[in-house]
Parts: sequence; C-alpha cells; structure tokens
Amino acid sequence: MELRTSRFGTISYEKSDIIWMVRGFLGFEDLKRFVIVSLQGQEPFKWYQSLENPDVAFLMIDPLFFKADYLVEVNPKDIDILGAKSPNDITLFVLVTIPNGRPEMMSANLQGPLAINLKNNQGAQLVLSDSAHDVAHSIFGEIEKRLSKAAARK
Repeated sequence: MELRTSRFGTISYEKSDIIWMVRGFLGFEDLKRFVIVSLQGQEPFKWYQSLENPDVAFLMIDPLFFKADYLVEVNPKDIDILGAKSPNDITLFVLVTIPNGRPEMMSANLQGPLAINLKNNQGAQLVLSDSAHDVAHSIFGEIEKRLSKAAARK
C-alpha cells in the first residue's frame, strides 16, 4: 500500500505495519491508523505518520536514548486496553517538539508517552500522573547531564 504525504512524499507500507490507536493523541483523537517511518540519517528519531491525514506526522524517540532512568508505571487498565499480556509487551516512545529555528531547544513529552503493543500493533497515548516527568523535557539538557557525569567519573 502507498500513502502520499506532505512531509515524506509517497511512502509504502504493509497492512501489518499499521498501528491502531485504541486511544488517540490529545487533540487528534479521530486519527486511529498510523505507521512508523524511519528515515536514514535521522536516527534515533522516527516519525509516527497518520494514514487518515497525510499532513499529520509526529516526531518521536525512544526515551531511553537520552534519559536512561526513564521509568513509568503503566496502569493495568492501559495494559488491558493495549491487549498486552504484560508490560514487557509494550514499547514506549515520547513525542518530540522542536521550536522553529531552535533545534537545541528540542524537548520531549515524558508525561504523555506513546505506548505500542508490538505484538498486536495497538497503540495509545498514556497520560501519566507522575509529576516527576515533564511535558517539555530538554533532550539536549539531559544528554549534557549524562556527559558531565561521565566526564566527572574519569
């Protein structure tokens, strides 16, 4: 199958690539079908492309790439909603925001991660009540902290 997008041109995907949102993103609840787009040279970032609206794609990243201590307690109801047998079936991504012209200010929403059960391709945005997680957590700030700690240990 193919989809003509505004951001990536035409992308090809298989039916098995489709992730069905059982609970959509806040403000985008009507968008239910997505595919993950990985572009060479943009690693570790990925795009979550809507199949219903070719103009909508969310930039995302595995939170453990920049925040190794990112732990969330997934509500058992969310595990059930995703059809997962255990939390280990679920992969988390966080959405990234890059202010126009200010890539050094990019941030990740740690409070509303995207949870995907890769065994059945069902996804949902979680809304965490843990105030330890920001909605605009600095990605570069976190990487700088890790580098400073590593340099201090040497």
